[in-house]
Amino acid sequence: MWQCPLCQHALDTRSSSWRCVNNHSFDQAKSGYVNLLPVQNKRSKQPGDDKPMLIARRNFHQARGYEPLMQNLHKLIKSHLNGYKTAYTIYEAGCGEGAYLAFVTQALCQDGYDIKAFGSDIAKAGVEMAAKKYKNAQFVVGSNFDLPVAAHTLDVVMQIFAPGNHIEYARVLTKQGMLVTVDPGPNHLCELKALVYTKPELHNAPQLLPDPWRLDEEQRVHFNVDLSADTLKQGLLNMTPYTWKLTKEKYEDIMQHLDTVTADFIIRVWRPQ
Repeated sequence: MWQCPLCQHALDTRSSSWRCVNNHSFDQAKSGYVNLLPVQNKRSKQPGDDKPMLIARRNFHQARGYEPLMQNLHKLIKSHLNGYKTAYTIYEAGCGEGAYLAFVTQALCQDGYDIKAFGSDIAKAGVEMAAKKYKNAQFVVGSNFDLPVAAHTLDVVMQIFAPGNHIEYARVLTKQGMLVTVDPGPNHLCELKALVYTKPELHNAPQLLPDPWRLDEEQRVHFNVDLSADTLKQGLLNMTPYTWKLTKEKYEDIMQHLDTVTADFIIRVWRPQ
């Protein structure tokens, strides 16, 4: 299913050096991932989230900070799987350190499905972390706006808090495939924002996708996250953009006073028409 990011021909992945018919080759790293993001397509030397933010996110997810979201994501995807088969390919575009893909894949496998899981992100540090931890999935460095994936090869694409290209998603999905998007709801992290900003604003509702997409279902998922454990609180503060430019004194003040926070999400299931 992987294709060359330079010429779009199929990649032979049977060895540690993936190669296309035009002899473009991409070596597999020791941790198992492959870099399919050409240098000329990078907008910076190290695109995407930096390693400290990715480590904070990993710590937060390992402490089950957003587990209710992951559970709802699994249940929603399961309810929309077509009953004519039990084997599916699932891809997360913008997978970061891989926690969401790993959770959904494991849950669906426990349900009896045969799942082949794949993920990509422009942040090499995140892909390396994912590849080291989740050996049952294949991860690559790649762009959501130019997926290194052959047409009509994926059953499910997940885009969670990441920018993406709806035209690319339509290209890579099978005829009966689905796109699942997760965006912040209006009140997401409102308690944290109130401590950071003088006049905090609600999140805007995510826009509807244009044709050829049809919205099949929308769910609002909201719950409180108990931040009494420092691991959760530090993970949350260090993985969100709101705290990047805080002074040390302001950061410590938030650490002292933020005991719980609202998690608010909008999950949508889309079908290409």
